[in-house]
This record gives sequence, C-alpha cells and structure tokens, in this order.
Amino acid sequence: MRTDISGFPEFLPQEQLLFNDMVRTIMASYERFGFVPMDTPAIERLTALLSKGDDNEIYGIYRLSDPDGKKEFGLRFDLTVPLVRYVMKYRGELLFPFKRYQISPVWRGERPQYGRYRQFYQCDIDVICDEELSINYDAEVVGVIVRTLVALNIPHFHVHLNNRKVLTGFLKTGVPEANISKVIHLIDKMDKISMQDFADQIAALGIDDEFLAKMRNFLEIEKRGDNLEIIRILKGFNFNEEFNQGTAELEMVLDQLRQIDIEDNFIQVSTKLVRGLSYYTGTVFEATLDNMPDFGSIAGGGRYENLVIDGSAKKLPGVGASIGVTRLIAKLIEKGLFVAKKASTAHIMVTSQSKDSIGAYMRIAEKLRRLGLNVETYLHEKSLGAQLSYASRKGIKYVLIANEMELLEGTAIIRNLETKEQKTVRVEYLGNDVTKFMSS
Repeated sequence: MRTDISGFPEFLPQEQLLFNDMVRTIMASYERFGFVPMDTPAIERLTALLSKGDDNEIYGIYRLSDPDGKKEFGLRFDLTVPLVRYVMKYRGELLFPFKRYQISPVWRGERPQYGRYRQFYQCDIDVICDEELSINYDAEVVGVIVRTLVALNIPHFHVHLNNRKVLTGFLKTGVPEANISKVIHLIDKMDKISMQDFADQIAALGIDDEFLAKMRNFLEIEKRGDNLEIIRILKGFNFNEEFNQGTAELEMVLDQLRQIDIEDNFIQVSTKLVRGLSYYTGTVFEATLDNMPDFGSIAGGGRYENLVIDGSAKKLPGVGASIGVTRLIAKLIEKGLFVAKKASTAHIMVTSQSKDSIGAYMRIAEKLRRLGLNVETYLHEKSLGAQLSYASRKGIKYVLIANEMELLEGTAIIRNLETKEQKTVRVEYLGNDVTKFMSS
C-alpha cells in the first residue's frame, strides 16, 4: 500500500483495478439479496457525529463552519450515522424494511498504524425498520457477508457470532451495573493484552478472583464443542431473563443460517465477541482470517435497537454489517493471495505502424468497441516490438496488427500475446469471428 500522506492510501493502476473488481463483486452480492444503493455527503453535522462517535476520531471541517470558527461539520467516521440521519429525514418517503448498501470512503482522526488508515472504504449493508425488525434479518445479514466473502474468494475465514444480551446477562451475575460497560471494554481488547493485565484491570474494578475464574470459563465456551453444543451449554445456565433472551436469539440466527445453506463450518459462536461500538444491542459478529489472527476483523456488524440522532422517541431498529475492503485488499496483495495481473481495462490494443494511417487505426478501434470490447489504441510512433511489449506489460491479452499494405487490402491480424495464436480478419466485417477468437 502506497501513501504520500500518512494514513491516506493510494494504489497503482493494477491494484486499483483489483480493488474495483472487488467492489463490483460486493455490489453484485448485496444486490442479489435485494439491497439498494445509497449515498450520503462526506460531511455530517458534528452534533450527529458526536452522538455516536468519539471526538478524538472525528476530523473537523473549518471552512464550512460559522464565522466564529467553531467546528460545525466533520468528515463521516462510518456510514451508519449518516444512514440513520438519512432514514429519519426521509422516513415518510421510504418503504420499510429499508434495505440499503453504501460503498464509500470514511475518515478517522486516529493515529495511523499497520493495517489501519485515516481514510478507507467501507462496504455497508443495513436493514432498518419502523418500530420492529424481525430477528430473521440478523441471519440474512450474516448470510450476505458469508456469501460475499466466498464470492471474493477470501481464503480460510470464519464468522464469529455472539449476542450482546448473552454477555451482558452473564456479567450481571457478578459485576456491579456501573462497571459492566468497563468490563465489556476490557473483554473487547482481551486479545491485545496479556491475561495478567486483563486480570489486574478486572480486579481494579472490584471483581473477585472467583468471578474472574467463572468469567474465563464462560469466555472460552467455544472450545467445548461445535455450535450446537455451545447453544446446549448456554441454555443450561438460565442466569436471568436477558441472558435467556440473548441465547434464544443466538439459536434462532443459527437456525435461519442453516435454512439459507450457510454451512456451520463458516460460523463460530464466540461468547467473548463484543464489537466495540456501543450502539449494538443484540446480535454481533466479526469475520476473521484463520491464518492471520493478528490482522483483526475483515468484516463485522450487528443489531441496534435505538440508534437515533435527534432524540426522537420513535424507534428505528436495524441490523447491519460492513466489509473493510481497503485494508482487506492491501493485506491480501501483500501476502500474495491476490495478484494484480492487469494494469489496463482494455481487452485488446490496436497497434499503429504508420503515422499517416492513425485515422484508420482509430476507426478500427471504434468498430471493435461497437462489439462491446474495451479498446486501447497506441498512438505514439514506436516500433511494433515496443508496442507489443507495452501491451504485454499492461496485461492486455490481445492486439490487432496491420501495416499499410494490410490496411490497403482491408485485413488485419488479431494476436493472442499469451499463446501466440493469431487470426487474420477482414476489417470491414469485424464481428462474431473476432469475439469468438478472443473468447476461445
């Protein structure tokens, strides 16, 4: 990943083409489940951003601010806050459940580090409803993420699944109400600190060793069997109503995933999964790469019940997910799992061997475009060998070659640069013979 300003990535053409291919695959996968595209401004009012975000993360915009120089606007740090603002504004014109996707850049005002950027693209899907939203949509959103990662040929991944009510309900059996959010924050960063540090920080919150041991066992339940066994164990606890409700919802999501043929080997119930954002209230999930555990999540999301901005009493429950495509593709390219082979969008390049015949070459190129092909015309005066080398280096598989004599005769050669096969064609009648040769 290249960058001129720390935390703001750039791609070379072949990498950008690979990125664009990934985005198109994601869009197609989202639309296959009936999600519609949406876009919002890059900036939002600070009052909206601060209602769900951290002031330290938000880039303030001064040039759009009031004459006193106070920050009134900020660059969006995610796509969920703009979504909620959008839904609340156009509520009367939208059909619910509202299923949308948005693929756009977001900005974080945090210190950039390996695998984390200040500007990056998110590929979001959300379902929002008026007042009530079926738990079945939780399963559908998880299913969309699995299907999308499979379509992207992401190797060896798992989606870790939990319900915040399961964790919160358990913690209420031994943690004072005032400290539950602090314990959840510690659990969220368990994998980034030592077990001793975790134990020390838990003890500092007044939690005794007995409950700490109980907590460790609870957070490692996933090691005790498959998902069916984990659900059986959770149902046996019966800690409290909140815990039982979370367990029932978790079981329903797993059941519905099976109904849409999401194989169990993609899903891992994990009682220690939290998801850092505070607005999640039920289902939470994260996708990670099995062979790169230190890389963190490549996708994630969850259920939210009360994500409002202006203090409205009207409920807008939703469930959503996001794929962090920028950091994902950068990592896959770095590890050699994705190889950027092409630096061109062209299917074929028309070479030129006479400056006096440039018009003829451009007319031939236009005929090829009418066949639905992407065509680049080489317009510099260079040797044919140099032109073929240029096409090869850009990953253009086919070239059209015609010297002055061939142009006079109305013929040209289409050559496959990989196999060296070639076919002579009549320029006047370019058609199915060309596309058939190029697809063989």
